[in-house]
Amino acid sequence: MDELLGISMALKELLREKTDSTQTTFDLWFSELNITMLTEDRAVISTSTKLRKNILSTRFKKVIEECLAEIIGFEVSVDIYSLEEKEQAEKEQTVSDEVEILSNRQTDEEKKKERDIIDELKGKPTKKSILEEYTFENFIEGDSNKFAKTVCYAAAKYPGEQNPLFIHGHSGLGKTHLLYSIMNYMKKNHPSLKIIYRTCESFMNELIDSIKTNTTSHFKEKYRSADALLIDDIQFISGKESTQIEFFHTFSALYESEKQIIMTSDRPPKEIVPLTERLRTRFEGSVIVEVLPPSFELRTAIIRKKADDMGITIENDLVNYIAERLNNNIRQIEGVIKKIYALYSLTEKRITKDMVEDIITIVDPGNIPNDILIDRILAAVSKRHGVSIEDVKSKKKTDNIANARHLSIYIIKKLTDLSLMDIGKIFNRDHSTVHSSISKVETNIKTKNNYERDLNDLIKEIKGG
Repeated sequence: MDELLGISMALKELLREKTDSTQTTFDLWFSELNITMLTEDRAVISTSTKLRKNILSTRFKKVIEECLAEIIGFEVSVDIYSLEEKEQAEKEQTVSDEVEILSNRQTDEEKKKERDIIDELKGKPTKKSILEEYTFENFIEGDSNKFAKTVCYAAAKYPGEQNPLFIHGHSGLGKTHLLYSIMNYMKKNHPSLKIIYRTCESFMNELIDSIKTNTTSHFKEKYRSADALLIDDIQFISGKESTQIEFFHTFSALYESEKQIIMTSDRPPKEIVPLTERLRTRFEGSVIVEVLPPSFELRTAIIRKKADDMGITIENDLVNYIAERLNNNIRQIEGVIKKIYALYSLTEKRITKDMVEDIITIVDPGNIPNDILIDRILAAVSKRHGVSIEDVKSKKKTDNIANARHLSIYIIKKLTDLSLMDIGKIFNRDHSTVHSSISKVETNIKTKNNYERDLNDLIKEIKGG
């Protein structure tokens, strides 16, 4: 066992070196790795959780096998399992054994209670659907979404008065949360209403299936008898002629019956193309509300609320840092907080700026601070052209250095929001020289074979870090 422990420690250190891991990445994926069995052709490795096992198996298995072979001197196949899954399997087997002795003479209600008890025994306590967790009460309000929330609440409280309702805004701003909130409010406060929620895609698929199975009359009756029809991502109806025809008739039937129709979209009606004119007219005649990108104050409020909900403490300077870095998308903010929580739960280490930086890069690979991004660009271009960063920034005009400088300037302009004057300061040049460098690269893209392909590969390498 001591021998396996020594090999495990050596394996982890070699993995740190071979994968060039940050401390955060190493702690997250490799720190719990241990060899539990080793034969002449096979190694069994354990880790703590199912998530770690899946990541190691799908992303790092090959390098683990290579590192292990380097340590022990011969190749073996590697199998990875998680202690979490092992314990769960043992618990479920115990539950299954207990279930077999239960009486088969049960009513449907008794069987449901039994299933709930079994779920609890298996560590899966009964709980509300995730859709039911979205309410007006936990929708965080700010200047960017206050009007949209007010209108949506009115539509939920007084169905048919805000009708039709068309909610639009970019992805990740909370439109679906509002739609679920409307649905959940109606279910609670208007239990007699027949409420249908569908994504546009599921509506289309259901229509296609009804045509295939010759059940279109049932499809029409189902949707046209609704008291409230909620359609998410209606923009996907664009270009779907048959779906547009059916939706138009469903829309008209419900509207004429004064039933509530609510739609969300990532763009306003006039930008959904192609769309039949009569359907566009219906959409544009709706009560149209826009959900705007969140302000800095709203972003910080969301971060603090999500952190509080998960029971973690994020220092104010890090809350502000996250809010500054992720300034367009609430869904990404939630993703970052969830990953911070997961990492904190696994390692119990203090939440640091480096940790947050690594997580933001995972959630949004293109979101890199300008100073870090510029360093990456200069390093990558210099390496590609075989010159030093100092040469690229210098006044030297040899072809290789000048080309590297032009390319660096072009990529900085493409990947950052810096002005030509700001970029010029990096190279001690004026904005006209920067403009000239950009023009030269654009000419190369148009005239040189494979130049654009190589440029895109280099940009991908830079953004991937």
